[in-house]
Amino acid sequence: MNSHDPLLDHRARIERAQMEAAERHALALIEQRSPGNSPDVRVRTWERLHQVRLPKDPAHAVLRVVAQDTGMALAEVLEVQRQRVQAEADAPESSHG
Repeated sequence: MNSHDPLLDHRARIERAQMEAAERHALALIEQRSPGNSPDVRVRTWERLHQVRLPKDPAHAVLRVVAQDTGMALAEVLEVQRQRVQAEADAPESSHG
């Protein structure tokens, strides 16, 4: 007789998936604060963790949260923001070739 219980297998897969997700989250938290990563990488990691894009408004209150969470100075976050706005502004010009 087979003592294999599909419910236990399913539960084990769910637990493993939850543990792997928690590990990925923990690694992303380290990545977003790592001084070895560029400010852009740290901001992109923050965006991925929170599933939001950095706002374009330089006075937006969340920028201070991003700075705190990434361990960066607000000026660094603002510079990432400025570079993105500039890249968006330059994009149409470069596509007209």
